[in-house]
Amino acid sequence: MAGETQINREIVNNDATVINNAVQQDSSVTVINPVTAGVDGIEVGQTLCGKYTVVKKMDIVTGEADLYICEYHQTQYVAKIYRRKVAIKPEISRKLMNIDSQYIARIYETGEFGGFPMEILPYYKFGSLQGRTYDYEQLKNHIIPSLNEGLKVLHDNGILHKDLKPSNIMVAGNHKDVAIIDFGISSVREENHTVVVTKTGMTPEYSAPETFRNLFLEESDYYSLGITLYELFCGYTPYNNMDSEAIEQYSLVQRVPFPKEMPKDLQNLIAACTYYDITNRKNKTNPNRRWTYEEVKKWCNGELQVIPGEGIGNTKIGDMNPYQFMGETYVEVAQLARALALNWNEGKKQLFRGILSGFFKSCNPELAGFCIDAEEEAMRTNGKDDVIFWKLLYKLNGNTTEFYWKGRMYQGLPALGREVLENLWKNDTTKDSYYYEILNEQVLSNYVLLKADKNKVLLNAVKGVEDEYKIADTQREKNKALYLMAYMLSGQKLMYIQGRTFRTVGELADYLKELLDESYDRFEALCHELIDYDDHLDAQLECWLLALGKRQELTKWKNSLKESGDEVKR
Repeated sequence: MAGETQINREIVNNDATVINNAVQQDSSVTVINPVTAGVDGIEVGQTLCGKYTVVKKMDIVTGEADLYICEYHQTQYVAKIYRRKVAIKPEISRKLMNIDSQYIARIYETGEFGGFPMEILPYYKFGSLQGRTYDYEQLKNHIIPSLNEGLKVLHDNGILHKDLKPSNIMVAGNHKDVAIIDFGISSVREENHTVVVTKTGMTPEYSAPETFRNLFLEESDYYSLGITLYELFCGYTPYNNMDSEAIEQYSLVQRVPFPKEMPKDLQNLIAACTYYDITNRKNKTNPNRRWTYEEVKKWCNGELQVIPGEGIGNTKIGDMNPYQFMGETYVEVAQLARALALNWNEGKKQLFRGILSGFFKSCNPELAGFCIDAEEEAMRTNGKDDVIFWKLLYKLNGNTTEFYWKGRMYQGLPALGREVLENLWKNDTTKDSYYYEILNEQVLSNYVLLKADKNKVLLNAVKGVEDEYKIADTQREKNKALYLMAYMLSGQKLMYIQGRTFRTVGELADYLKELLDESYDRFEALCHELIDYDDHLDAQLECWLLALGKRQELTKWKNSLKESGDEVKR
């Protein structure tokens, strides 16, 4: 990790916030300037730059600088005091001091301490990305857009980072976005120049092929971005355990290999950012060039683009011929399936009027067969058009885990469950008929059969909820079915009543005791809200107890009520 300043590696004090404790010393770490004098004697309480009060020294491993946590106006910063008198590139510092972006670690002030250069930097208390992994949605929705915008800010200011990797990316205060740090080996391009030719430290695993020839471009930073995203998804880089020479030879001629579990969209992005040939980089009309800001932004927005290296002599962008639907052109089957799902009634027309089957006959006989089967099934089973159409959508888009029904789309069953639960808590009944239809049509159990590898436990639970709805003949029983659905799908184990949230039975019992001490009338009112005069539990309470695993206790309580009733009759 040459050129790296390992900020916030670990704070060992018991009362400390641990920062970037995932950074590990290994053979890939190159310590800069191991023989340096440094500065001794900085004490807690000492003032830097006339206003930053030193709180503690950070316990790190680096030959480049000493790092201190300091405070000013109740905000914490990091003071970086270098161990060489000529360690800072003034042109980099000047530019970073004028950059105000949440995606870039700003330099707030520069100065000297004991004759050695010093910088005041942001303090990222949640550490770096090193050693962490993220799923596709986290990468697409937060990390990739943040890094893309951060690189744009740097490049717009003429700065090439030259060492982008997980340890140089910090988690922002919102736990979602990230910021780029450590510009120790960065360079500033001269005006009107897009290339920097320099010998400098770099980390081979993340380095573009041209950088091994001392050539650095904006595209070089995007190559590093691609390798970084690979590691953030997989937990390792594609060049893991390869030496520098082997990496150089491989990256010059080979494409990055991908594991089967990586989503195709993410593979496309990484392949485009790590495309090895930069000869066409200035020709914006040539698709065979490494992606940078504009292409990555389009990818984040879901726009289809030619993947570099796949556009030579091939004008087909997606996995099917262009299909016109609702004023848009689709060249990916998965994207078309999503559009059909979101435009439900128009989508059904495309299927049942034979438009889809006719289209796929010319380019995908298997999908054409699925469409024809659906058409024939609809003719045999009158009134089941919606379910037949729904099943076809998942045959078209077999890899999705999204849940579709009648023009609405959820990222998965948990998202649907959370919406149901929140609407129940708000007494919002506007979507109840929609939820009832999902239960009545047994869409959930069909989804589990299609998308959850026939998980028997989940399937039985879902069928139980659907059966509960079928026998529901009162509003309470229908609400109970919805609460069962909400708790089961969402995984939530919270009860919300009278503006309060309860996580355990003990918390609810404590609240009842508080009410009893304050007002017997309020206590009695809540008791009757939880258990009516016919000894029926509130639907939410009963389902919440089931979600907490209290089925045996509920059964025992109901049996005791029944025995008491029988005793009264006798």
